[in-house]
Amino acid sequence: MSANPRRFEPSAPTFDSFVPGDVHVSYRRTVTETHLVNFTAMAGLQLPLFIDHGHAKEQSTFGGPIAPGFLTASLSAGMLESVLGTNTIAGLGMEAFRFRAPVRVGDTLHAEVEVLDKKDTREPGRGVLTVGISVRNQSGETALEYRTSVLMRR
Repeated sequence: MSANPRRFEPSAPTFDSFVPGDVHVSYRRTVTETHLVNFTAMAGLQLPLFIDHGHAKEQSTFGGPIAPGFLTASLSAGMLESVLGTNTIAGLGMEAFRFRAPVRVGDTLHAEVEVLDKKDTREPGRGVLTVGISVRNQSGETALEYRTSVLMRR
């Protein structure tokens, strides 16, 4: 048996199953203190806004600590994967990152993934899918927006 067997999911969406203009909604995830602690430690982030509750409460305009934007982006990667599925071959790039609102411990996030464009490739079994991602909190407020393109199996 291979050390890294390829997961076979016959029901996973393919490039051809996505339609420009369609919007898909991911699962929801609540941001925890553990997410914040682990991410800031892993990334080596030391801004008091992220790691010092007292400073963040007294000195920041947010009234307390917030999640780093790239923690939100990292969480959104899993949400995006849940929409695109296992027929995704590779990410090709991300652009137009806009951090619109702070994310706090206790916020519950989900991603709305809008299909923006589809392009055929020279290889007939593949295509490039471009999507727009809006990460929203439990109140519907947009925390993060960006675009990404992925190579997918047909």
